[in-house]
Amino acid sequence: MLAAACLIVVTAVAGAAGADDLDAVRARRADLQGRLDAAAQRLADIEARAGELATERDALAQQLATFQTEIQAAAGRTQDRVRSLYKRGPVDPMIVMLTTEDPGEALERAAIVAGLVRDDRAVGEAAAARRVQTAAVASRLEERQAELDAAVAAQRGAWAGLQADLQEAAALERRLEEEARRRAEAEARRRAAQQASRRAAQQTRRRAAAASRAAAPAAAPAAAPRVAGAYACPVGQPRTFTDTWGAPRSGGRRHRGTDILAPYGTPIYAVTDGVVDIRSYGSSAGNWAIFRGANGDQYWYLHLQSWTVRDGARVRAGTQIGTNGDTGNARGTPHLHFERHPGGGGAVNPYSFLRRIC
Repeated sequence: MLAAACLIVVTAVAGAAGADDLDAVRARRADLQGRLDAAAQRLADIEARAGELATERDALAQQLATFQTEIQAAAGRTQDRVRSLYKRGPVDPMIVMLTTEDPGEALERAAIVAGLVRDDRAVGEAAAARRVQTAAVASRLEERQAELDAAVAAQRGAWAGLQADLQEAAALERRLEEEARRRAEAEARRRAAQQASRRAAQQTRRRAAAASRAAAPAAAPAAAPRVAGAYACPVGQPRTFTDTWGAPRSGGRRHRGTDILAPYGTPIYAVTDGVVDIRSYGSSAGNWAIFRGANGDQYWYLHLQSWTVRDGARVRAGTQIGTNGDTGNARGTPHLHFERHPGGGGAVNPYSFLRRIC
């Protein structure tokens, strides 16, 4: 009985001693989450600007190619005209008049030659103008390429900083989970000690030995996603995301989902009850699936590293279905591209939905 009482006291003291440390870890985790969200927004802004610059660069490159083709065509026409005039003989109208016996023919030839000269002058002026425009477009193309290179470098730097914060957040998350397990075990021991103490007191009062089993220690809590009603956040901790719906992408595309950034291997969960429809690997989507919710909505998961369930698996909300990765066109930036398609129709902005459940 004394041992049980001592165990309860020691557990209480240890819990009080660790409370301050745990609060510090939680405070650091909250601070990191703010930094992660800010970094995710900066990364999204840079990515959007890079998409705009890539589109402008491609348009300028096309315009430059068109101008160069026109200049080459004009040069070809000029060469053809030179050869034609050489075959015709003198092009000066006065010389034509003096070297032709028939005055009517001379006037006609002179008019033709004068027209050719005017045409040649127009072609030359147009070609000169195109050369000026070509030089201007080439200069703008170099500027856009330099801006794009700078944006890509900034994107890499932003991701490197975000990756470091994500790793620290993951370490803090593991520490919090370990503390939760330690507290659960301590609570189990405390309850067992209390039960043993009560049992001993009953035995003393009744002066009878009664066989009973000691309470089994409670199982340590598993690191599972927070389930909000019928939904669970599709990505485990640590994670961060911002509203990038409609943001520019290369080739004139627009973003049609929310990118949830997290370290490699972070658990990916079923957002609700439904069936996992794993699709063929895509050059852009990588490992991806359409999650067909029992509520009739569809949810698209892109860029996963691996699957933990089979195609066609029927799962409950919060069941792990895969791990986070960077397959497809997400190389170097592990994240889950998440789309929401109500009723299986067109995609809608999932940001507010994710904010409610994550």
